[in-house]
Amino acid sequence: MDAHMNESLPITFYDYLSMAARRKWLIIGAVLLSLGIAGILARVLPKSYRSSTLILVEDQKIPEDYVKAIVGGSIEGRLIMIKQQVMSRTLLSKVVEEFKLYPDDVRSAGFEEVIEKMRESIKVETVGSSGARGKTVEAFSISFAHEDPMVAMKVTAKLASLFIEENLRVREQFVEGASEFLEQELAKSKAGLEAQEQLISDFKKKYMGELPQQMEANLRALDRLQSDVTVESESINSLTDRVGLIDKAIRDYETSGTTTPGLGTPGGDPLVQHLRELERNLTTLKAGYKESYPDIVQVKQEIESVKAQLVDKHSLSGREVNEEAVKTFDPYLQGLVRQRDEAQIELAGLKQRRIRLASQMQAYEGRVERTPSREQELMILVRDYDNGQKNYQSLLDKRVNAQVAENLEKRQKGEQFRIIDPANLPEKTEKPDQMRIMLVGLILGCMVGFGGAFAVDQYKASFRRPEEAEMLLGLPLLAAIPDFKTAYGLTGKALPAPQSAPSTQLSAVAVLPGAAEASSEAAPAEGRKSNGRLLSWSRFRNGNGQVNGNGHGTLPVEYNLVAKWRPMSIVAEQFRVAATRLGLMAGDRPNTVVVVSSALKGEGKTASAVNLAYTLARDLGKTTLLIDCDLKNPSVHTILGTGLEPGLSEVLQGTHTLEDSIHPLEKWPLWILPAGSQENGTIELSKVHQLAKLLTELRRRFDYIILDAPPILPLADMNVLASMADVLGLVIKADVTSREVVQKALNSLKPTIQSGIILTGVWTNGIPYYMQERHPAHRVSAGLVRSA
Repeated sequence: MDAHMNESLPITFYDYLSMAARRKWLIIGAVLLSLGIAGILARVLPKSYRSSTLILVEDQKIPEDYVKAIVGGSIEGRLIMIKQQVMSRTLLSKVVEEFKLYPDDVRSAGFEEVIEKMRESIKVETVGSSGARGKTVEAFSISFAHEDPMVAMKVTAKLASLFIEENLRVREQFVEGASEFLEQELAKSKAGLEAQEQLISDFKKKYMGELPQQMEANLRALDRLQSDVTVESESINSLTDRVGLIDKAIRDYETSGTTTPGLGTPGGDPLVQHLRELERNLTTLKAGYKESYPDIVQVKQEIESVKAQLVDKHSLSGREVNEEAVKTFDPYLQGLVRQRDEAQIELAGLKQRRIRLASQMQAYEGRVERTPSREQELMILVRDYDNGQKNYQSLLDKRVNAQVAENLEKRQKGEQFRIIDPANLPEKTEKPDQMRIMLVGLILGCMVGFGGAFAVDQYKASFRRPEEAEMLLGLPLLAAIPDFKTAYGLTGKALPAPQSAPSTQLSAVAVLPGAAEASSEAAPAEGRKSNGRLLSWSRFRNGNGQVNGNGHGTLPVEYNLVAKWRPMSIVAEQFRVAATRLGLMAGDRPNTVVVVSSALKGEGKTASAVNLAYTLARDLGKTTLLIDCDLKNPSVHTILGTGLEPGLSEVLQGTHTLEDSIHPLEKWPLWILPAGSQENGTIELSKVHQLAKLLTELRRRFDYIILDAPPILPLADMNVLASMADVLGLVIKADVTSREVVQKALNSLKPTIQSGIILTGVWTNGIPYYMQERHPAHRVSAGLVRSA
């Protein structure tokens, strides 16, 4: 919470208006003081007269389409340069000596101060129009201010002649300097152009074959080599497959093509010869077809059949037929070996050729890859050459134009300055400008006034808005109570005396909840008599904007019970809002003890407690008990018009019973337990602890118990009372109680119960409120103001 105290809500326009209303005398005083000082200055400041002359800027006589002006820069730029020349110390000192200007200042302050003063008195302003090409200067004015109007006119005329002479000299220097410069640049440009041509020639010789124009030939050669490589690769792949097939045929044939021992030569046994023939066929078929091919399956079956016949014939197993076979000379096998050797030789030749083609391709690819970089380098050289050539041609054209422009200036056909409005003799003073001085005084007064008001308002950090209190304290808002006098109108001149308004009376008929019924007959308490006069507001308001009863003929303090006297006002409505929010905070709790306190005295805690209790009883129909626990400064009885005793003091001391000390109020379910007699001195803090036992008993009888507690900071009683309550209602006086004091009170109390804020004395002007109340002698205004 301490961290939040340094924060603040954004300041709105309404907050500034509120601040201006609170600090209006500070603002008014600052404005009046500033206006007074401005009036004095307008009279005592020395007078000065300003003479001016208008000089026309004439364009050159021959159109620029034929001859371009050689004098560069804009008129504004040249005027600035000419102005610096004219306002130099050398020329101005001559003017001062010629017209004997500021003789007193020359003797007292010296020549340098006089020159600076004269510069401040000279003004050069341009006159022109805005067009498609921007602002064009058509003329310019020169003015000079002096206390003597005749001297001002003469000096202005002299300055105009100096401007014209300086312009002619500047244009002449431009023309001569431009011609000389162009001649030098033209020679440099020609030498650079020749050097650039040599660089391009050397570059093309060095990187022949990699130039951009040779890119197409390199790509065609690369495509041809790529085609050759593709053909060679296909041939290599074909021969590789052929060698593989031949190797497979050889392996298969060698595996199956054997002779069984004891079977004789190939021509000995017909079954052996048939077996070899079948195996050769099988080898041939496997070289071209898969294992599942029907002819391969059939051949395998025939081989197995022949092997079975051989086994039966010679009594040998199938394993012996295969493993014991011996190799014999076979022409078929030798043919396969020869074919494989020839294919491998051809395959080696193809691979060697492909390597040579790859090497050639790599060389051409390198050329192609380096061509972009060569192109970039050549482009830079060509670009520099083109730029140099353009520059050379441009300089050549400019030199010709400069020669023509030089002749133009010599014949005075170029741009010139001509006086069209000579220096005038001023009749009115330029300074002091009384209207401007007064306006500046008014503005400064407002700035000082509002700034001072804002500084004072920020230095006194208090709570001004409900949302500000909620954010900085981190507690919910129960109600924002306007100043009580807003409920009775702006002036209160027609407020009725107590006799013309219903009095707050004690009722003997009302029965204390949970106690025996009293007699059916009621005897109204003795009310305060009044002569029925209508009393003025200014006689009964106190410093907090609440009514009081002291003084002769003032309105009684009972009018602090706004919820009774003005039930349709916005003040009473805010107490109904507080009562409703208390009910929401209580939730399902059958009874609630609410302690109402403030950080310091005078913040309206007692009036808030009384109005809150009255609203709970009358508007919400809750049985409510209001206990005045502020034993050192009791005031509940004065607002309600009841007796001070017997009360809480007598109950705590045991001299009276609780039933004898609780007083009912009118016909509403509201009872009051006043503070009691103070004759025996202050009640000890140990006696206050006995209130907890009383509250335990009273909780069974009442829906709400409102404790009007003493302030938090001056006394320790509040720390005891807070531990007995369910809800803490912290009353804060808007624009009065500082944030530091409220924070110190909360840090001292450290409440652990539900807490809420009741912000009193809130500025309510501009809050829309549709309820208006009429009184026989006064109609309450809907416009509300903040208390002083």
